[in-house]
Amino acid sequence: SRAPQAAPAASPEPQAAQPQTPAAPQRPATSAWRSSPNDDLVRQAERVRQPAAGGVTTSGLPRRVPRANLVPGTAQQQSHQSGPAVSRAPDDVRGRLTNLRRGIAQGRQAGTNQTGSYPRPTHQQER
Repeated sequence: SRAPQAAPAASPEPQAAQPQTPAAPQRPATSAWRSSPNDDLVRQAERVRQPAAGGVTTSGLPRRVPRANLVPGTAQQQSHQSGPAVSRAPDDVRGRLTNLRRGIAQGRQAGTNQTGSYPRPTHQQER
């Protein structure tokens, strides 16, 4: 009658003795990253751990098989808006370039008024 009592007590021990595999890190739901259509393609690519090779070369390197490691589908192009839309009208572009040229000239002029500054480079040295 002692054996049936030992069996229930012994069952938790092997479970506790089993090595616990660490769980994959989970991203919090409030993550600042947004998911994109390419995320599924990245996950598919991560599943393919061992690249396909077409044998080995005489030097011992894996022989490349063109297009053998591609994941089905194509990456989706995302529109990247890094800043406000800037007018490309010729007059507007001309005005911005003129302001840029003036700013560079003012910076060079301000740099020559400093004591101990290096001599101003000639036109040939700038090229």
